[in-house]
Amino acid sequence: MQEYQIALSPGLDLAPVDFAAAWNEDIETHSIAKAHLVPSTGTHDDPTLIAGAVISITTGLASNVLYDLIKQVLAKKGHTHIHIAETKKPDGTHILVVDYDEG
Repeated sequence: MQEYQIALSPGLDLAPVDFAAAWNEDIETHSIAKAHLVPSTGTHDDPTLIAGAVISITTGLASNVLYDLIKQVLAKKGHTHIHIAETKKPDGTHILVVDYDEG
């Protein structure tokens, strides 16, 4: 199992609490993992500060499957053009920064 922290860019105009609620309300995504809010503990160079809070999901899924589920949840909220960038913290946690894709 790996922990993924999802940081939502302000460009999405979607609060982390709203994303977590949408994730947990969806039967498919909630059956895989439960999203919960955690405070950001990053530094000024840390992408998790984009949202000020992150959603934490622990799952054994491959990251590309998780990306598709994130896109599915965001599409239901009206966000179809997104970009996901992944970084790995020294403690092994994966940070997925989700941003609006203009292109």
